[in-house]
Amino acid sequence: MSVRVAVLGAAGYTGGEVLRLLLGHPAVEVVQATSGQFAGKRLDFPHPHLRGVGTLRYTPHDALESCDVLVSCLPQGELLLRWQKVCRLAERVVDLSADFRLDAAGHSRWYGKHPRPDDVPAFVYGLPEWMGEALTNARHVAIPGCMAHAGLLALLPLLHAGLARPDVLVVDAKTGSSGGGSTPDRSSHHPERANALRCYKPVGHRHTGELEGVAEHVTGQKPTIHFSATAVPGVRGILATVHAFAARPVEEAEVVRAIATRYREKPFVRLLRPSASLSPFPEPGPLLGTNHCDLAVDVDAERGRIVVNAAIDNLVKGAAGTAVHALNLMLGRPETEGLGFRGLHPL
Repeated sequence: MSVRVAVLGAAGYTGGEVLRLLLGHPAVEVVQATSGQFAGKRLDFPHPHLRGVGTLRYTPHDALESCDVLVSCLPQGELLLRWQKVCRLAERVVDLSADFRLDAAGHSRWYGKHPRPDDVPAFVYGLPEWMGEALTNARHVAIPGCMAHAGLLALLPLLHAGLARPDVLVVDAKTGSSGGGSTPDRSSHHPERANALRCYKPVGHRHTGELEGVAEHVTGQKPTIHFSATAVPGVRGILATVHAFAARPVEEAEVVRAIATRYREKPFVRLLRPSASLSPFPEPGPLLGTNHCDLAVDVDAERGRIVVNAAIDNLVKGAAGTAVHALNLMLGRPETEGLGFRGLHPL
């Protein structure tokens, strides 16, 4: 029997990718998709890649009906406004916004006072490679922010293995324009953004709190993470570069071994080796449309600096794909189910 899934706020870029993945999922039936702008239109009206997938039409957000699982792709703050009603309509909820990623204190610092602090502890942080056990049979899951996600996959093995000093860590993330969503503003409008190469948030980005909070939860140490975000000419993709300083003298082989060991049984994280590929450096291009993260390690042993690069598709591994990955774990399904797309090359 199929799991009945509704997608709240399904007309944006992330919603379109959630629909694409779920409509091809063997254990799922998409029973409803909502949109404030396109109610009454077919799913493919804003999503040309969904042409021919069926006859389902968008309904208004307020017409949401009961389902087994609700996947919310609403912008930050909007699920909170509907939470009292929404939580009664679905046994399980997967939220792709920042509404429940941080504890109440962290949310207040980075997003403003949380209006429903008592509901936050019910949510599991949806980073499957590190929270997989907690996701099993979870009822409410908050999917990570896309740049925080890439940074954490690169950073956490270093801290977990005691290889990096927690007091000075740098994460520099380069991201394409789709991370700004489907509603344009002056900074994301194509004439402004097409050839942009600018550090738009050198300090104070909200993902800083997410990076530090999750790293502390996983390792038990309170880290200091310096995070910067840079816009690059491209639509999809994130390349996050982590600079860490070794806690003791360390060689590259030890760092590689620690990361490889941690992710050996994790199907969506791949550690690239220079001798095994003509393209040994992570880049988003070959990953577009996939739920994979590619990592690579470099170590400057003389200066004690460890560099880990992580590449993902921000709309899939950084959002919709991880939502489906988490959903599989919540339902006790194979974690790779519905996520088999391997990418394209060349693009």
